[in-house]
Amino acid sequence: MFTSKNELVESMGVEPEIAAFFVDRKLPEGNRYWKGRYLYVSRGTGYLFIPLFFDLQHKAGLPLETVIKEEYVQLMEQILHLAALYEFGEKDFIQHIQEIESLVKDKVENTTLYTELHTYFRQPQLIKQGRIGTNNPALNRGDALLYLLTTIDIPDAVLNLIIMGWYQLVPSFLLLDDIMDFQEDKEKQEENSLSLYGYNPAGVKKAIEVAETNFSGLAGLNPPLSAFFQNVLNKKKQTPYFKHILND
Repeated sequence: MFTSKNELVESMGVEPEIAAFFVDRKLPEGNRYWKGRYLYVSRGTGYLFIPLFFDLQHKAGLPLETVIKEEYVQLMEQILHLAALYEFGEKDFIQHIQEIESLVKDKVENTTLYTELHTYFRQPQLIKQGRIGTNNPALNRGDALLYLLTTIDIPDAVLNLIIMGWYQLVPSFLLLDDIMDFQEDKEKQEENSLSLYGYNPAGVKKAIEVAETNFSGLAGLNPPLSAFFQNVLNKKKQTPYFKHILND
């Protein structure tokens, strides 16, 4: 489904320049992350999060020209390409992390963050370490993109805001997707963040509570986005599917 510049700006509080940059952007050629896609930003959460996360970086304090600098955006696309190869089973997990590290290593401006990520991704199971990660390993599966932040010089206070925004945004996307897919994932024994909370009404309610806390936290950087996601979640909770799993 098409996501318009106006929707990003009016409904989600994205800066107009950032909305236009990504909505109008051509698909990166040969990039497996966009394989089979016709639009750079679609309604799918795996694509919608891109302008939202870059906008959060700007709202946290990064200059606009840094956030939408071509080299910076292209690096993000290359990281997502490598992540897609892992998701498609063409790379194992540590191999795709090593390739991302090789990609950014000559560009690193923040060695502290790079070291944090390097240590974090060598864990047998991804659990929270300092400011990196959440307490639910299944919600940490998108964290490889944080290597992007190592390539620019960011004041620590700004970096902390960006990382906080990341964990309020991306895990919440994953959580909502996992709630919708949990019955299928349970049957197929595939990774799903609800496994931590429980595949039952109490677990679903806990997952919703986590998502709502995250969406509320987004108000610190982007109040319209916080309200937008809370509204989306409220509508989902009224659907027959949600009512069924909450009362099963």
